[in-house]
Amino acid sequence: MSLSPPKTAAEVTFNIHEAGDFQSSFQQWQSELRHVSSARELRQRIQDAPPLLRSRLKDHGYCDAYLAAYVAWICQLSKTTAPNWVTQSNRIADSACIDDAIDLSQTPDAFRQRNLFTIPENVIQLRRGRPKKSAAHKLKNNAERQHRYRQRVKAKLARLEQLEREQTK
Repeated sequence: MSLSPPKTAAEVTFNIHEAGDFQSSFQQWQSELRHVSSARELRQRIQDAPPLLRSRLKDHGYCDAYLAAYVAWICQLSKTTAPNWVTQSNRIADSACIDDAIDLSQTPDAFRQRNLFTIPENVIQLRRGRPKKSAAHKLKNNAERQHRYRQRVKAKLARLEQLEREQTK
């Protein structure tokens, strides 16, 4: 598996050779989704269709169905339009997968439609207003702003010195 966590839904399926790999990659992606603050950023992270894992894993399509169901579900919760790839018929599990420890009536529709009966973890918390910026981005902007300020002060001092020289002549 890659050292950097997946940023998009498509990246979740990269380098997956068994179901356990999918689970850890999916959990890493969920950790990344916790930092998503806008619907626009969410759409960017889910727009590309991930490669199918069904033939590689021989898992009856559970991993493909789970990823599609999760994306459809978070789109529903965040009132964002789900990408077209989540409705593809090859992203439905061949047989039902039921989590024994849950009340089946609590399973979201997006999961039920794909033969998955579980309660997923919601990690998306979209916020109104401008998206949050990283500390590195803020430092870079502040450094640029400080540089522009110093350039203006330097230009003003040079102009003052020039005016003083003209007055002393």
